Amino acid sequence: MTEQEQADQFKKIALEIRNVSKSFGDNQVLKNVSLDVFDGELLVLLGPSGCGKTTLLRIINGLLTPDAGAICLQGKDITRMSTNDRDMGFVFQSYALFPHMDVASNVAFGLRMRKIRKPEIRKRVEEMLEIVHLAGFGKRKINQLSGGQQQRVALARALVLHPSLLLMDEPLSNLDAKLRASVRVEIAQIQKELGITTILVTHDQVEAMTMADRIVLMQEGVIQQVSKPIEVYEYPTNSFVAGFVGSPSINFLKVKVEQSGVQLVELNTAIPVDTLSQCLKGVPSPSDIPAGEYLLGVRPEDLMVYRVSSSPDSIAKGTITFIEPLGSETLIHLRVSKTDIVSRLPRLVIDIANLEEVEIGFRPDSVHLFDINTWERVNF
Repeated sequence: MTEQEQADQFKKIALEIRNVSKSFGDNQVLKNVSLDVFDGELLVLLGPSGCGKTTLLRIINGLLTPDAGAICLQGKDITRMSTNDRDMGFVFQSYALFPHMDVASNVAFGLRMRKIRKPEIRKRVEEMLEIVHLAGFGKRKINQLSGGQQQRVALARALVLHPSLLLMDEPLSNLDAKLRASVRVEIAQIQKELGITTILVTHDQVEAMTMADRIVLMQEGVIQQVSKPIEVYEYPTNSFVAGFVGSPSINFLKVKVEQSGVQLVELNTAIPVDTLSQCLKGVPSPSDIPAGEYLLGVRPEDLMVYRVSSSPDSIAKGTITFIEPLGSETLIHLRVSKTDIVSRLPRLVIDIANLEEVEIGFRPDSVHLFDINTWERVNF
């Protein structure tokens, strides 16, 4: 049991998902999914389109019924309970605001449906608009608000009900890139301030990495990894996780480990086994690496670029095919043998950028090996 798993034993569980499966015709969207959501955390369901994350969110909310399995909220089985009785707030991708109502009326809608007294409604609406940084906007019409402000109204409408669980389905996808960056910070800060248990669905890895306490990465209806964001990035459980998280994507190379050395097949070169061991995460001794074929993964920031004959750590020669200067960093696109790979360097390294031919190497304690048959990460 890892240290994280030991720590999780003592956390209060707010939501339990047990062996949930769901199919639409012949398409099985969720396959025996089990997950614990801890009290007060912001959990992000991440994955490509069609992986089942939104289906799982709708099952939690009661908009869909699972074919098998159970959902428990605060220890109570809610699997067959109606959506209105589940004590959850839901923020939709499209905001779903009433355009004919002003901001205050939109936020108060759910409270009026619950027949809360008017003085209490006014008090709670005012408090919530203050929390989402919209104090003084109560009389504004929805069409007078920016996209970010509309999203905050939708968030306030869900939070004003004081739900046990907040669900958010791609809440930032309709915003432009700059606004999305600022609103995701606001949402994360509000969630921490209120301490409300939250599940957010997104396909955007940047949102997941910056907002989540834990990430649940899904593929084809199966959970691939549940970890803190930095652990998903640094210690991916398999090649899918490694390839999905990170931009630019991790470089994958086929390698063959033998007693005599390591063949980097696609780079048309070979290195000693002890050189590979120094580069691998966990720094195993050469004898710990069984002979066989593997998929080697090296992230762009761990792929080093050198002037020719300038470093003893270089392993192969390559040609620069394209350079992307991004200000704080530079992406160097390379062709080694017949393989295209990418290196990420800090800022613009002039003495490298002006060259055509360079050498490459791997940063120590950074490279991953994946089993060529199971695609699972090899741990040492």
